[in-house]
Amino acid sequence: TVPTWLFLGWAANETVQQAVAAQPAWLQFLQILFLADLFSYTVHRAFHEIPLLWKFHAVHHSSTRIDWLAGSRLHMVDVILTRGIAFAPLYLLGFAPGPLYAYLTFVSFHAVFIHANVNFDLRWLERLLVTPRYHHWHHSAQDVAVNRNYAVHLPLIDRLFGTQYLPDTEWPESYGIQGDPVPTGWGRQLLYPFRRGSTGDGPG
Repeated sequence: TVPTWLFLGWAANETVQQAVAAQPAWLQFLQILFLADLFSYTVHRAFHEIPLLWKFHAVHHSSTRIDWLAGSRLHMVDVILTRGIAFAPLYLLGFAPGPLYAYLTFVSFHAVFIHANVNFDLRWLERLLVTPRYHHWHHSAQDVAVNRNYAVHLPLIDRLFGTQYLPDTEWPESYGIQGDPVPTGWGRQLLYPFRRGSTGDGPG
């Protein structure tokens, strides 16, 4: 069997977990959405602002054309750290399986949607939920949008930390990283962060 300490079992409190799981399913789903995004925001911002971590996250931002497949261009180190940190509080708090599965289903579709190459006018929704236009600005190569819009689900989190950028109707003019430092090809992108001379200066 896998030791519980490996998955932070030592930090879990059974009384807290029972109380959390006893809440209405809809309330648990909203709590999961907020907590997962808050922790995702934290690690996402770290991947942008810490040079060593940026080398891994740069693979995701190397796409010069944003579409639904761009969301899957990720370095394995990026995936493991981001998912692990985002999901840790959900495990520790003991949310019930139903709301957790609902969130996992939601995030699977939402991640594809926000990277999609669509131009729907969703300004009525943009204050509540991250939309394609909102996240496309995160991928913009324009200076004004660099290191903005870290939230994956809730724009409220960007507003709280002062990292939101969303002009009224405009879409980005260009995507990717200035100078295009990341090579093409899965194998070369996998090795890119470990190469001497790979840029660790951040996206700007």
